Amino acid sequence: MREDELTRASRREHALYGELAAVYRGILEALTDERTPVDPVRLAPEAARAEAATAALASLGAALAPSRRAGRAPSEVLALWQASAALAAEAAATNRSLVRAARARQARIAARCTALGAGRHALAGYRPAGATTVAVDRRA
Repeated sequence: MREDELTRASRREHALYGELAAVYRGILEALTDERTPVDPVRLAPEAARAEAATAALASLGAALAPSRRAGRAPSEVLALWQASAALAAEAAATNRSLVRAARARQARIAARCTALGAGRHALAGYRPAGATTVAVDRRA
């Protein structure tokens, strides 16, 4: 890979790691905001952006691997690789937090569903046998 290509690819890699970390932070924020429900319609494009960035990073990683193994690169490229490694570590840590938050939210939802199911079962015990629900129009 020529030096200009190496620099361009390394800059792209750095930008993608930054984007991936930002997407993960956004998803994490949505999952940890208990005041609002999680909107799957909003999260779907973010998940797609994360997948696209991950796929592009895999491709770039394969292209940059021979140069990294050789260990010889211009100082700008070496600095970009170090900065990219820091962003990659941040993205990985945020992703781990995101997974923990998603699992915790799932557990809270499951517990709430169980409680609602138990309440529904308890209320069914108060209904007389054979009773049906009838709507009454009190305006008449």
